[in-house]
Amino acid sequence: MSHQAIYRKFRPKTFDDVLGQEHVTRTLKNQILSNNLAHAYLFSGIRGTGKTSTAKIFSRAVNCLNNQDGNPCNECESCISILEENNMDVIEMDAASNNGVEDIRELRDKVKFLPVKSKYKVYIIDEVHMLSKGAFNALLKTLEEPPKHLLFILATTEPHKIPATILSRCQRFDLKRISSEIIVESLKKICQELNIKYEEKALKLIAANSEGAMRDAQSILDRCISFNEDGVNYETVVNLLGTVNYQVITEAANLIIDKNIEKTMTLVDDILNSGKELTYFLDELIICFRNILIIKTTNSFDNIMRISEDEAEELKKLSSKISVDEVVKIIEDLSTAQAECKRALNPRVLLETKLIKMLHNISYVDLEALIKRIDELEQRLQGNYQPPAIQIKQDEEKKISSENKYKPKPVNRPKEITEKKEELIQKPVEKKEFENKSDEEIYNAIQENWQTILKEIRRDNVALQAIIRESQLAEVTNKKVVFEFDPKFTFHISAANLPKNKDKFREVLSSFVNEDCQVEFVTKREKLVKTKPKITIENVYEDLKNEFGEIVEFKQED
Repeated sequence: MSHQAIYRKFRPKTFDDVLGQEHVTRTLKNQILSNNLAHAYLFSGIRGTGKTSTAKIFSRAVNCLNNQDGNPCNECESCISILEENNMDVIEMDAASNNGVEDIRELRDKVKFLPVKSKYKVYIIDEVHMLSKGAFNALLKTLEEPPKHLLFILATTEPHKIPATILSRCQRFDLKRISSEIIVESLKKICQELNIKYEEKALKLIAANSEGAMRDAQSILDRCISFNEDGVNYETVVNLLGTVNYQVITEAANLIIDKNIEKTMTLVDDILNSGKELTYFLDELIICFRNILIIKTTNSFDNIMRISEDEAEELKKLSSKISVDEVVKIIEDLSTAQAECKRALNPRVLLETKLIKMLHNISYVDLEALIKRIDELEQRLQGNYQPPAIQIKQDEEKKISSENKYKPKPVNRPKEITEKKEELIQKPVEKKEFENKSDEEIYNAIQENWQTILKEIRRDNVALQAIIRESQLAEVTNKKVVFEFDPKFTFHISAANLPKNKDKFREVLSSFVNEDCQVEFVTKREKLVKTKPKITIENVYEDLKNEFGEIVEFKQED
Protein backbone atom coordinates (compact mmCIF):
# COMPACT_ATOMS: atom_id res chain seq x y z
CA MET A 1 0.00 0.00 0.00
CA SER A 2 1.36 3.45 -0.90
CA HIS A 3 2.34 5.90 1.83
CA GLN A 4 -0.36 8.29 2.97
CA ALA A 5 0.62 11.67 4.37
CA ILE A 6 0.05 12.07 8.10
CA TYR A 7 -2.20 15.10 7.67
CA ARG A 8 -4.49 13.01 5.42
CA LYS A 9 -4.31 9.86 7.52
CA PHE A 10 -5.20 11.71 10.71
CA ARG A 11 -7.72 14.13 9.23
CA PRO A 12 -10.62 14.75 11.69
CA LYS A 13 -13.71 12.63 10.99
CA THR A 14 -16.09 14.14 13.56
CA PHE A 15 -16.59 17.58 15.05
CA ASP A 16 -15.04 16.33 18.30
CA ASP A 17 -11.82 15.54 16.44
CA VAL A 18 -11.43 19.14 15.24
CA LEU A 19 -9.01 20.62 17.79
CA GLY A 20 -8.98 24.20 18.99
CA GLN A 21 -12.20 25.25 17.21
CA GLU A 22 -14.87 24.48 19.81
CA HIS A 23 -16.61 27.82 19.15
CA VAL A 24 -17.32 26.62 15.59
CA THR A 25 -18.01 22.92 16.06
CA ARG A 26 -20.39 23.41 18.99
CA THR A 27 -22.52 25.89 17.02
CA LEU A 28 -22.71 23.61 13.98
CA LYS A 29 -23.69 20.60 16.09
CA ASN A 30 -26.48 22.58 17.76
CA GLN A 31 -27.79 23.72 14.37
CA ILE A 32 -27.89 20.13 13.12
CA LEU A 33 -29.67 18.85 16.25
CA SER A 34 -32.27 21.64 16.12
CA ASN A 35 -32.62 21.41 12.33
CA ASN A 36 -31.87 25.13 12.10
CA LEU A 37 -29.52 25.11 9.12
CA ALA A 38 -28.52 28.09 7.03
CA HIS A 39 -28.26 27.81 3.25
CA ALA A 40 -24.69 29.16 3.05
CA TYR A 41 -21.66 29.03 5.38
CA LEU A 42 -18.27 30.69 5.21
CA PHE A 43 -15.26 29.19 7.02
CA SER A 44 -12.29 31.55 7.19
CA GLY A 45 -8.87 31.30 8.84
CA ILE A 46 -5.19 30.71 8.17
CA ARG A 47 -3.97 27.56 6.43
CA GLY A 48 -4.15 24.26 8.28
CA THR A 49 -6.70 25.19 10.93
CA GLY A 50 -9.44 22.81 9.75
CA LYS A 51 -11.64 24.75 7.33
CA THR A 52 -11.96 22.05 4.67
CA SER A 53 -12.06 19.26 7.27
CA THR A 54 -14.91 20.98 9.10
CA ALA A 55 -16.76 21.49 5.79
CA LYS A 56 -16.48 17.77 4.95
CA ILE A 57 -17.62 16.72 8.41
CA PHE A 58 -20.57 19.12 8.12
CA SER A 59 -21.52 17.71 4.70
CA ARG A 60 -21.65 14.19 6.19
CA ALA A 61 -23.44 15.31 9.39
CA VAL A 62 -26.37 16.97 7.55
CA ASN A 63 -26.82 13.86 5.37
CA CYS A 64 -26.09 11.20 8.03
CA LEU A 65 -28.78 8.58 8.51
CA ASN A 66 -27.71 7.86 12.09
CA ASN A 67 -26.57 11.19 13.49
CA GLN A 68 -24.94 10.95 16.92
CA ASP A 69 -25.20 14.13 18.99
CA GLY A 70 -24.60 16.27 15.92
CA ASN A 71 -21.63 14.20 14.71
CA PRO A 72 -21.74 11.99 11.61
CA CYS A 73 -21.68 8.26 12.37
CA ASN A 74 -19.28 7.58 9.45
CA GLU A 75 -20.84 4.12 9.15
CA CYS A 76 -24.08 4.63 7.27
CA GLU A 77 -24.34 4.42 3.51
CA SER A 78 -24.38 8.21 3.08
CA CYS A 79 -21.33 8.81 5.30
CA ILE A 80 -19.30 6.03 3.70
CA SER A 81 -20.04 7.25 0.16
CA ILE A 82 -18.94 10.78 1.10
CA LEU A 83 -15.79 9.49 2.82
CA GLU A 84 -14.93 7.47 -0.30
CA GLU A 85 -15.68 10.57 -2.43
CA ASN A 86 -18.17 8.80 -4.71
CA ASN A 87 -21.30 10.61 -3.51
CA MET A 88 -22.74 12.67 -6.34
CA ASP A 89 -24.56 15.00 -3.95
CA VAL A 90 -21.43 16.38 -2.27
CA ILE A 91 -19.32 18.32 -4.75
CA GLU A 92 -15.92 19.84 -3.89
CA MET A 93 -14.77 22.66 -6.11
CA ASP A 94 -11.43 24.47 -6.11
CA ALA A 95 -12.05 28.13 -6.91
CA ALA A 96 -8.37 28.67 -7.68
CA SER A 97 -8.67 26.61 -10.88
CA ASN A 98 -12.39 27.09 -11.55
CA ASN A 99 -12.78 30.81 -11.09
CA GLY A 100 -14.43 31.88 -14.33
CA VAL A 101 -17.97 32.99 -15.03
CA GLU A 102 -18.67 29.88 -17.13
CA ASP A 103 -17.69 27.59 -14.23
CA ILE A 104 -20.17 29.29 -11.90
CA ARG A 105 -22.90 29.34 -14.57
CA GLU A 106 -22.45 25.60 -15.02
CA LEU A 107 -22.71 25.15 -11.25
CA ARG A 108 -25.82 27.35 -11.18
CA ASP A 109 -27.52 25.15 -13.78
CA LYS A 110 -26.75 21.95 -11.84
CA VAL A 111 -27.99 23.11 -8.43
CA LYS A 112 -31.59 23.07 -9.70
CA PHE A 113 -31.63 19.27 -9.74
CA LEU A 114 -32.65 17.37 -6.60
CA PRO A 115 -30.13 15.21 -4.71
CA VAL A 116 -29.73 11.66 -5.98
CA LYS A 117 -29.40 9.79 -2.66
CA SER A 118 -28.82 12.36 0.09
CA LYS A 119 -31.05 14.81 1.88
CA TYR A 120 -28.99 17.84 0.88
CA LYS A 121 -26.88 18.66 -2.14
CA VAL A 122 -23.73 20.24 -0.71
CA TYR A 123 -21.23 22.38 -2.63
CA ILE A 124 -17.87 22.95 -0.94
CA ILE A 125 -16.01 25.79 -2.69
CA ASP A 126 -12.42 26.04 -1.42
CA GLU A 127 -10.38 29.27 -1.69
CA VAL A 128 -13.53 31.09 -2.77
CA HIS A 129 -11.74 34.47 -2.74
CA MET A 130 -10.05 33.42 -6.01
CA LEU A 131 -13.30 33.76 -7.97
CA SER A 132 -13.41 36.59 -10.48
CA LYS A 133 -15.78 39.53 -10.13
CA GLY A 134 -18.04 38.14 -12.81
CA ALA A 135 -18.08 34.73 -11.13
CA PHE A 136 -19.10 36.29 -7.81
CA ASN A 137 -21.93 38.11 -9.57
CA ALA A 138 -23.06 34.86 -11.16
CA LEU A 139 -23.00 33.13 -7.76
CA LEU A 140 -24.87 35.93 -6.01
CA LYS A 141 -28.33 35.10 -7.39
CA THR A 142 -28.08 31.46 -6.34
CA LEU A 143 -26.94 32.42 -2.83
CA GLU A 144 -29.77 34.92 -2.54
CA GLU A 145 -32.59 32.49 -3.41
CA PRO A 146 -31.24 28.92 -3.14
CA PRO A 147 -33.41 25.79 -3.45
CA LYS A 148 -34.35 24.11 -0.16
CA HIS A 149 -32.22 21.08 -0.91
CA LEU A 150 -29.04 23.14 -1.52
CA LEU A 151 -26.24 23.93 0.93
CA PHE A 152 -23.16 26.03 0.15
CA ILE A 153 -19.99 25.82 2.23
CA LEU A 154 -17.33 28.39 1.26
CA ALA A 155 -13.78 28.27 2.62
CA THR A 156 -11.12 30.97 2.35
CA THR A 157 -7.89 32.22 3.87
CA GLU A 158 -8.60 35.81 2.77
CA PRO A 159 -12.18 36.78 3.62
CA HIS A 160 -11.47 40.49 3.03
CA LYS A 161 -11.32 39.76 -0.71
CA ILE A 162 -14.87 38.45 -0.81
CA PRO A 163 -17.55 41.02 -1.82
CA ALA A 164 -19.80 42.28 0.96
CA THR A 165 -22.86 41.10 -0.98
CA ILE A 166 -21.61 37.50 -0.70
CA LEU A 167 -20.54 37.83 2.95
CA SER A 168 -23.94 39.17 3.98
CA ARG A 169 -25.65 36.03 2.66
CA CYS A 170 -23.44 33.59 4.58
CA GLN A 171 -23.08 32.55 8.18
CA ARG A 172 -19.42 33.30 8.85
CA PHE A 173 -17.20 31.25 11.17
CA ASP A 174 -13.61 32.36 11.82
CA LEU A 175 -11.29 29.48 12.71
CA LYS A 176 -8.47 30.72 14.93
CA ARG A 177 -4.85 29.65 15.24
CA ILE A 178 -4.36 26.47 17.23
CA SER A 179 -2.32 26.85 20.40
CA SER A 180 1.08 25.17 20.70
CA GLU A 181 -0.10 23.06 23.66
CA ILE A 182 -2.94 21.54 21.62
CA ILE A 183 -0.61 20.86 18.67
CA VAL A 184 1.97 19.18 20.90
CA GLU A 185 -0.66 16.92 22.47
CA SER A 186 -1.96 15.97 19.01
CA LEU A 187 1.54 15.16 17.79
CA LYS A 188 2.14 12.97 20.85
CA LYS A 189 -0.98 10.92 20.07
CA ILE A 190 0.11 10.51 16.43
CA CYS A 191 3.60 9.34 17.47
CA GLN A 192 2.12 6.90 19.99
CA GLU A 193 -0.26 5.48 17.40
CA LEU A 194 2.59 5.08 14.90
CA ASN A 195 4.94 3.69 17.59
CA ILE A 196 7.43 6.51 17.00
CA LYS A 197 9.74 7.64 19.80
CA TYR A 198 9.88 11.37 20.34
CA GLU A 199 11.42 14.08 22.46
CA GLU A 200 8.93 16.53 23.91
CA LYS A 201 11.14 19.55 23.19
CA ALA A 202 11.33 18.40 19.56
CA LEU A 203 7.53 18.41 19.33
CA LYS A 204 7.48 21.86 20.98
CA LEU A 205 9.88 23.13 18.35
CA ILE A 206 7.64 21.70 15.60
CA ALA A 207 4.59 23.35 17.16
CA ALA A 208 6.41 26.68 17.46
CA ASN A 209 7.36 26.65 13.79
CA SER A 210 3.89 25.64 12.60
CA GLU A 211 2.56 29.07 13.66
CA GLY A 212 -0.79 27.72 14.78
CA ALA A 213 -1.45 25.51 11.72
CA MET A 214 -2.07 21.86 12.58
CA ARG A 215 -1.48 20.65 9.03
CA ASP A 216 1.95 22.36 8.93
CA ALA A 217 2.91 20.68 12.22
CA GLN A 218 1.83 17.28 10.90
CA SER A 219 3.78 17.81 7.67
CA ILE A 220 6.94 18.68 9.62
CA LEU A 221 6.45 15.59 11.77
CA ASP A 222 6.07 13.50 8.61
CA ARG A 223 9.40 14.81 7.32
CA CYS A 224 11.13 14.09 10.63
CA ILE A 225 9.84 10.49 10.66
CA SER A 226 11.03 10.00 7.08
CA PHE A 227 14.46 11.39 7.99
CA ASN A 228 14.90 9.28 11.12
CA GLU A 229 12.65 6.26 11.60
CA ASP A 230 14.10 5.60 15.06
CA GLY A 231 12.42 8.65 16.50
CA VAL A 232 11.84 12.37 16.43
CA ASN A 233 14.59 14.16 18.33
CA TYR A 234 15.48 17.80 18.76
CA GLU A 235 18.54 17.78 16.50
CA THR A 236 16.56 16.23 13.65
CA VAL A 237 13.96 19.00 13.80
CA VAL A 238 16.68 21.68 14.00
CA ASN A 239 18.47 20.29 10.93
CA LEU A 240 15.30 19.88 8.87
CA LEU A 241 13.91 23.33 9.67
CA GLY A 242 17.24 25.15 9.41
CA THR A 243 16.70 26.67 12.84
CA VAL A 244 19.29 27.18 15.57
CA ASN A 245 19.65 24.99 18.65
CA TYR A 246 18.08 26.75 21.62
CA GLN A 247 21.21 26.20 23.70
CA VAL A 248 23.13 28.21 21.12
CA ILE A 249 20.47 30.93 21.26
CA THR A 250 20.76 31.04 25.06
CA GLU A 251 24.54 31.29 24.75
CA ALA A 252 24.20 34.16 22.26
CA ALA A 253 21.81 35.97 24.61
CA ASN A 254 24.27 35.54 27.48
CA LEU A 255 27.14 37.00 25.41
CA ILE A 256 25.01 39.97 24.36
CA ILE A 257 24.08 40.66 27.98
CA ASP A 258 27.77 40.50 28.93
CA LYS A 259 28.60 42.75 25.93
CA ASN A 260 31.29 40.33 24.80
CA ILE A 261 31.80 41.44 21.21
CA GLU A 262 34.58 38.98 20.31
CA LYS A 263 32.74 35.80 21.37
CA THR A 264 29.43 37.08 19.97
CA MET A 265 31.00 37.56 16.54
CA THR A 266 32.60 34.10 16.68
CA LEU A 267 29.28 32.50 17.61
CA VAL A 268 27.37 34.33 14.85
CA ASP A 269 30.05 33.29 12.36
CA ASP A 270 29.70 29.63 13.37
CA ILE A 271 25.89 29.77 13.12
CA LEU A 272 25.83 31.35 9.67
CA ASN A 273 28.67 29.21 8.30
CA SER A 274 26.74 26.09 9.29
CA GLY A 275 24.06 27.12 6.79
CA LYS A 276 21.43 28.33 9.25
CA GLU A 277 19.00 30.97 8.08
CA LEU A 278 19.80 34.44 9.39
CA THR A 279 16.10 35.29 9.78
CA TYR A 280 15.53 32.16 11.92
CA PHE A 281 18.49 33.08 14.12
CA LEU A 282 17.28 36.63 14.70
CA ASP A 283 13.70 35.50 15.27
CA GLU A 284 14.77 32.96 17.89
CA LEU A 285 17.05 35.52 19.56
CA ILE A 286 14.21 38.06 19.77
CA ILE A 287 11.88 35.40 21.22
CA CYS A 288 14.57 34.50 23.77
CA PHE A 289 14.85 38.09 25.02
CA ARG A 290 11.05 38.33 24.94
CA ASN A 291 10.91 35.31 27.29
CA ILE A 292 13.51 36.96 29.55
CA LEU A 293 11.36 40.09 29.67
CA ILE A 294 8.23 38.10 30.56
CA ILE A 295 10.03 36.14 33.27
CA LYS A 296 11.58 39.28 34.74
CA THR A 297 8.36 41.33 34.80
CA THR A 298 5.85 38.60 35.78
CA ASN A 299 8.14 36.21 37.68
CA SER A 300 6.33 33.24 36.11
CA PHE A 301 6.73 30.83 33.19
CA ASP A 302 3.08 30.89 32.08
CA ASN A 303 3.53 32.97 28.91
CA ILE A 304 6.93 31.80 27.70
CA MET A 305 7.26 30.68 24.06
CA ARG A 306 8.99 27.77 22.32
CA ILE A 307 10.92 26.46 25.37
CA SER A 308 10.54 23.93 28.15
CA GLU A 309 10.57 24.63 31.88
CA ASP A 310 14.23 23.52 32.16
CA GLU A 311 15.27 26.06 29.55
CA ALA A 312 13.12 28.66 31.27
CA GLU A 313 15.17 28.21 34.44
CA GLU A 314 18.29 29.13 32.47
CA LEU A 315 16.58 32.27 31.22
CA LYS A 316 15.61 33.18 34.78
CA LYS A 317 19.29 33.18 35.70
CA LEU A 318 20.04 35.43 32.72
CA SER A 319 17.25 37.83 33.70
CA SER A 320 19.00 38.56 36.99
CA LYS A 321 21.96 40.03 35.08
CA ILE A 322 19.98 42.64 33.15
CA SER A 323 17.38 45.34 33.78
CA VAL A 324 13.96 45.65 32.13
CA ASP A 325 15.04 48.78 30.23
CA GLU A 326 18.05 46.94 28.83
CA VAL A 327 15.94 43.98 27.65
CA VAL A 328 13.44 46.31 25.95
CA LYS A 329 16.27 48.20 24.21
CA ILE A 330 17.88 44.94 22.99
CA ILE A 331 14.54 43.68 21.60
CA GLU A 332 14.00 46.98 19.77
CA ASP A 333 17.53 46.92 18.29
CA LEU A 334 17.27 43.29 17.19
CA SER A 335 13.83 43.87 15.65
CA THR A 336 15.19 46.83 13.69
CA ALA A 337 18.14 44.72 12.53
CA GLN A 338 15.78 41.91 11.46
CA ALA A 339 13.64 44.28 9.38
CA GLU A 340 16.68 45.86 7.71
CA CYS A 341 18.38 42.51 7.02
CA LYS A 342 15.34 41.37 5.00
CA ARG A 343 15.93 44.27 2.60
CA ALA A 344 19.75 44.30 2.62
CA LEU A 345 21.88 43.00 -0.26
CA ASN A 346 24.38 41.60 2.25
CA PRO A 347 22.38 40.82 5.39
CA ARG A 348 25.28 39.11 7.18
CA VAL A 349 27.49 42.20 7.11
CA LEU A 350 24.56 44.35 8.22
CA LEU A 351 23.79 42.02 11.14
CA GLU A 352 27.40 41.97 12.32
CA THR A 353 27.57 45.76 12.08
CA LYS A 354 24.36 46.15 14.05
CA LEU A 355 25.52 43.76 16.78
CA ILE A 356 28.90 45.48 17.16
CA LYS A 357 27.25 48.90 17.31
CA MET A 358 24.71 47.64 19.84
CA LEU A 359 27.33 46.08 22.12
CA HIS A 360 30.06 48.72 21.74
CA ASN A 361 28.19 52.01 22.00
CA ILE A 362 25.12 51.00 23.95
CA SER A 363 24.59 52.81 27.24
CA TYR A 364 21.42 52.29 29.19
CA VAL A 365 20.06 55.05 31.37
CA ASP A 366 17.50 54.92 34.13
CA LEU A 367 15.28 57.72 32.83
CA GLU A 368 13.34 58.20 36.05
CA ALA A 369 16.52 58.55 38.12
CA LEU A 370 18.01 60.89 35.53
CA ILE A 371 14.92 63.16 35.53
CA LYS A 372 14.98 63.25 39.33
CA ARG A 373 18.63 64.27 39.38
CA ILE A 374 18.02 67.01 36.81
CA ASP A 375 15.17 68.39 38.93
CA GLU A 376 17.40 68.44 42.02
CA LEU A 377 20.20 70.23 40.14
CA GLU A 378 17.77 72.87 38.88
CA GLN A 379 16.50 73.45 42.40
CA ARG A 380 20.07 73.78 43.69
CA LEU A 381 20.87 76.37 41.03
CA GLN A 382 17.75 78.33 41.95
CA GLY A 383 18.47 78.02 45.69
CA ASN A 384 15.20 76.14 46.30
CA TYR A 385 16.61 72.69 47.00
CA GLN A 386 15.80 71.15 50.36
CA PRO A 387 16.88 67.73 51.72
CA PRO A 388 14.05 65.15 51.72
CA ALA A 389 13.38 65.34 55.50
CA ILE A 390 13.16 69.14 55.51
CA GLN A 391 11.05 69.08 52.36
CA ILE A 392 8.52 66.70 53.97
CA LYS A 393 8.30 68.92 57.04
CA GLN A 394 7.76 72.01 54.89
CA ASP A 395 5.06 70.23 52.89
CA GLU A 396 3.20 69.41 56.11
CA GLU A 397 3.47 73.01 57.31
CA LYS A 398 2.16 74.25 53.96
CA LYS A 399 -0.76 71.86 54.18
CA ILE A 400 -1.70 73.07 57.65
CA SER A 401 -1.47 76.77 56.76
CA SER A 402 -2.97 76.47 53.30
CA GLU A 403 -5.88 78.79 54.16
CA ASN A 404 -3.52 81.68 55.00
CA LYS A 405 -1.04 80.88 52.27
CA TYR A 406 -1.76 83.84 50.02
CA LYS A 407 -2.58 86.47 52.70
CA PRO A 408 0.03 89.27 52.68
CA LYS A 409 1.76 89.91 55.98
CA PRO A 410 2.39 93.51 57.17
CA VAL A 411 6.03 94.48 56.98
CA ASN A 412 7.51 97.43 58.89
CA ARG A 413 9.87 99.14 56.50
CA PRO A 414 11.90 102.31 57.15
CA LYS A 415 10.30 105.53 55.90
CA GLU A 416 13.21 106.26 53.54
CA ILE A 417 12.81 102.93 51.72
CA THR A 418 9.05 103.46 51.30
CA GLU A 419 9.53 106.94 49.86
CA LYS A 420 12.27 105.70 47.53
CA LYS A 421 9.98 102.90 46.27
CA GLU A 422 7.13 105.35 45.54
CA GLU A 423 9.55 107.62 43.73
CA LEU A 424 10.70 104.76 41.50
CA ILE A 425 7.13 103.75 40.73
CA GLN A 426 6.09 107.27 39.81
CA LYS A 427 9.17 107.94 37.70
CA PRO A 428 8.29 107.39 34.02
CA VAL A 429 10.33 104.97 31.96
CA GLU A 430 12.77 106.79 29.76
CA LYS A 431 12.25 106.23 26.07
CA LYS A 432 15.11 105.30 23.78
CA GLU A 433 16.79 108.31 22.25
CA PHE A 434 16.76 108.26 18.43
CA GLU A 435 18.99 110.26 16.12
CA ASN A 436 17.26 113.08 14.31
CA LYS A 437 18.00 111.90 10.77
CA SER A 438 16.76 113.46 7.54
CA ASP A 439 14.54 111.59 5.10
CA GLU A 440 17.43 111.32 2.66
CA GLU A 441 19.70 109.74 5.29
CA ILE A 442 17.00 107.24 6.20
CA TYR A 443 16.43 106.39 2.51
CA ASN A 444 20.15 105.86 1.85
CA ALA A 445 20.61 103.76 4.99
CA ILE A 446 17.77 101.43 4.01
CA GLN A 447 18.86 101.26 0.36
CA GLU A 448 22.47 100.36 1.17
CA ASN A 449 21.70 97.81 3.86
CA TRP A 450 18.50 96.23 2.54
CA GLN A 451 19.85 92.66 2.54
CA THR A 452 21.11 93.04 6.09
CA ILE A 453 17.67 94.24 7.20
CA LEU A 454 16.05 91.21 5.55
CA LYS A 455 18.44 88.88 7.39
CA GLU A 456 17.55 90.59 10.68
CA ILE A 457 13.82 90.04 10.01
CA ARG A 458 14.48 86.41 9.07
CA ARG A 459 15.89 85.69 12.53
CA ASP A 460 12.54 86.48 14.15
CA ASN A 461 10.03 85.67 11.41
CA VAL A 462 10.92 83.74 8.27
CA ALA A 463 7.45 84.14 6.75
CA LEU A 464 7.54 87.92 7.14
CA GLN A 465 10.95 88.08 5.48
CA ALA A 466 9.59 86.11 2.51
CA ILE A 467 6.80 88.67 2.13
CA ILE A 468 8.86 91.86 2.62
CA ARG A 469 11.62 90.85 0.21
CA GLU A 470 9.18 91.14 -2.73
CA SER A 471 8.74 94.87 -2.05
CA GLN A 472 10.87 97.82 -3.16
CA LEU A 473 11.75 101.00 -1.32
CA ALA A 474 9.81 103.85 -2.96
CA GLU A 475 10.34 106.98 -0.88
CA VAL A 476 10.75 108.45 2.59
CA THR A 477 8.58 111.45 3.45
CA ASN A 478 8.46 112.99 6.93
CA LYS A 479 10.08 109.82 8.26
CA LYS A 480 7.37 107.66 6.68
CA VAL A 481 9.00 104.86 4.68
CA VAL A 482 6.90 103.76 1.70
CA PHE A 483 7.43 100.32 0.10
CA GLU A 484 5.84 99.29 -3.17
CA PHE A 485 4.63 95.84 -4.30
CA ASP A 486 4.04 94.79 -7.87
CA PRO A 487 0.27 94.49 -8.53
CA LYS A 488 0.60 90.71 -9.00
CA PHE A 489 1.62 90.30 -5.33
CA THR A 490 -1.88 90.80 -3.91
CA PHE A 491 -1.38 88.28 -1.13
CA HIS A 492 1.95 89.82 -0.10
CA ILE A 493 0.61 93.35 0.28
CA SER A 494 -2.37 92.09 2.29
CA ALA A 495 -0.11 90.09 4.58
CA ALA A 496 2.39 92.93 4.97
CA ASN A 497 -0.36 95.33 6.03
CA LEU A 498 -1.55 93.07 8.83
CA PRO A 499 -1.03 95.02 12.09
CA LYS A 500 1.26 92.43 13.71
CA ASN A 501 3.48 92.17 10.59
CA LYS A 502 3.55 95.91 10.06
CA ASP A 503 4.47 96.62 13.69
CA LYS A 504 7.18 93.94 13.67
CA PHE A 505 8.77 95.32 10.50
CA ARG A 506 8.56 98.90 11.80
CA GLU A 507 10.30 97.82 15.02
CA VAL A 508 13.18 96.14 13.15
CA LEU A 509 13.52 99.00 10.65
CA SER A 510 13.49 101.72 13.32
CA SER A 511 16.05 99.87 15.39
CA PHE A 512 18.32 99.44 12.37
CA VAL A 513 18.30 103.05 11.13
CA ASN A 514 18.17 104.33 14.73
CA GLU A 515 15.17 106.51 13.98
CA ASP A 516 11.46 106.30 14.83
CA CYS A 517 9.95 105.61 11.40
CA GLN A 518 6.48 104.90 10.13
CA VAL A 519 5.95 102.20 7.49
CA GLU A 520 3.48 102.00 4.62
CA PHE A 521 2.97 99.33 1.98
CA VAL A 522 1.32 100.31 -1.31
CA THR A 523 0.72 98.84 -4.75
CA LYS A 524 3.08 100.06 -7.43
CA ARG A 525 1.45 102.22 -10.10
CA GLU A 526 2.75 103.22 -13.51
CA LYS A 527 4.03 106.76 -13.58
CA LEU A 528 2.37 109.11 -16.06
CA VAL A 529 4.68 111.02 -18.42
CA LYS A 530 4.14 114.66 -17.72
CA THR A 531 4.26 117.01 -20.79
CA LYS A 532 4.98 120.68 -20.67
CA PRO A 533 1.80 122.66 -21.41
CA LYS A 534 1.83 124.91 -24.47
CA ILE A 535 0.83 128.35 -23.30
CA THR A 536 1.96 130.59 -26.22
CA ILE A 537 0.71 131.03 -29.82
CA GLU A 538 4.22 130.58 -31.08
CA ASN A 539 4.34 127.07 -29.65
CA VAL A 540 1.01 126.24 -31.28
CA TYR A 541 2.30 127.58 -34.64
CA GLU A 542 5.45 125.47 -34.44
CA ASP A 543 3.43 122.34 -33.80
CA LEU A 544 1.07 123.03 -36.73
CA LYS A 545 3.98 123.80 -39.02
CA ASN A 546 5.64 120.53 -38.12
CA GLU A 547 2.41 118.70 -38.80
CA PHE A 548 1.19 120.38 -42.05
CA GLY A 549 4.31 122.01 -43.50
CA GLU A 550 4.78 125.49 -45.00
CA ILE A 551 1.10 125.87 -45.86
CA VAL A 552 0.59 127.18 -42.37
CA GLU A 553 1.28 130.88 -42.14
CA PHE A 554 1.47 132.88 -38.98
CA LYS A 555 0.14 136.44 -39.15
CA GLN A 556 0.23 138.71 -36.21
CA GLU A 557 -2.35 141.52 -36.15
CA ASP A 558 -1.33 145.01 -35.30
